[in-house]
Amino acid sequence: MPLHTLQLTDFAWLVVLIIIIVYMIYDLYSRRPKRSITYTRETLVCTKCGLNVERDFEPGDFIGLVKGKCPSCGGNLKIKAIYSIEKTKR
Repeated sequence: MPLHTLQLTDFAWLVVLIIIIVYMIYDLYSRRPKRSITYTRETLVCTKCGLNVERDFEPGDFIGLVKGKCPSCGGNLKIKAIYSIEKTKR
């Protein structure tokens, strides 16, 4: 077998290997999940007038916690729900 034929096949395998590696890296990054940011919110309800107020969650909050006074009637605001909202970054 001539020497230039071996070098040509080695070069061909090297090119194929590089193409496969580039494709695998591209495929890995294209399948990455989108980054998401999660915001935790809470809903407060007035015990007198039923006014709903939405605020950001604070550590230590739990459902049923009295968290201040109602801005319209002065009744107690209780936490009714705690939930999270997911926003996706591209």
